[in-house]
Amino acid sequence: MLNCQNAEISKESMIKDPITADVALLLANIAHLRCRKSYEKLFTFVAPKLLSFSRKQLYDENMAMEVVQETMLKVWLKAHLYDESKGAALTWIYSVARNVKFDLLRKTRHQQDWIQGDDLWPILDEERDPDSLPDEFRLIVSKELEQQINALPPAQAEIVRMVCLQGTSHQEVADALGVPLGTVKSRLRLALQKMKEALDG
Repeated sequence: MLNCQNAEISKESMIKDPITADVALLLANIAHLRCRKSYEKLFTFVAPKLLSFSRKQLYDENMAMEVVQETMLKVWLKAHLYDESKGAALTWIYSVARNVKFDLLRKTRHQQDWIQGDDLWPILDEERDPDSLPDEFRLIVSKELEQQINALPPAQAEIVRMVCLQGTSHQEVADALGVPLGTVKSRLRLALQKMKEALDG
């Protein structure tokens, strides 16, 4: 049985034969003993190689880093799946990295096809302080959302209708209702948050 404490791999050994016995031994220690020391050694040796590989493949630093992190996590979790008879240990790790890269690319493309709730219902804040919402927002807030507006407290629903459906500015709403401008903004922000949560749900 392998001993985690005796899993020290000398620098000389790593230099002489870094892609066969040493990496395979580290993987075996991780798989059978959950040896953190072996994992640290493997990470230190392999991560820079994976990062270089991912940068060339993706031309995106953030995604390249994500590939490395996800790959090394899978190596920790799935080291027991490595079969030395089917190839070198480092080759297996690169195969894991390639699969991670493809998964991330598919996920990214999938997310680009979805409209996020935040895209539809921007939450207004004091810094942005717009007088009215964008035209795209007014197109979205139409008859099919009347039910959601009706579900709001009356004071909030009234402001949503004036600002979003009628295009009334915040100041005009405040003057018409006889309330402070800050109250209008606060009620509108709360109303939009409730509607956003309903859409996300």
